[in-house]
Amino acid sequence: MLSTASSIFRRFIILFLILLGLPLANAKPGPHPPFEITGMVTHNPDGDTIDIQTADRGLVRVRFSGADTPETAQAFWKVARNHLSAVVKDQQTKAWCYKTDKYEREVCHVHVGSLDLCLDLIQRGYGWYARMFSNELTNEQQTAYAAAEEQARTRMIGLWNIADPMPPWECRKLRKAGQKCR
Repeated sequence: MLSTASSIFRRFIILFLILLGLPLANAKPGPHPPFEITGMVTHNPDGDTIDIQTADRGLVRVRFSGADTPETAQAFWKVARNHLSAVVKDQQTKAWCYKTDKYEREVCHVHVGSLDLCLDLIQRGYGWYARMFSNELTNEQQTAYAAAEEQARTRMIGLWNIADPMPPWECRKLRKAGQKCR
């Protein structure tokens, strides 16, 4: 009798957990009520994506808002990733998140202390100002990111030191079509 009750209870708990997780599993890309997270970066697979371990939300995968760094295997992708890794290492990282992208990453404005990580990457020539998402930025961010990219181009630093660097959005298009990018 105790075994049957235990089995029913276990099934009830499993069903409850499945139902509890359904809203998360069905989460759609797009805007949501903004929230702020703070935590330590546990991993950064590239120059504009990080995993932040938080106390209240667990592990959160974050895509930067406002900068787009080279895709894996493009020129400067490792430089951007390694620079970001060095900047966030052992540092409290704060992110203000406002939407989910199609890969279920939180899209956020990210800072370490007062350092805007997108601005830093763009200033160093490790990424492009993602103008296609400028409507998601403040006027101050739009101005700063555009000026930073122009200065990096003019000074020919980072990826601007190579002839005709391919923007990551063009690389993604080519890869989606089964072609290689540079």
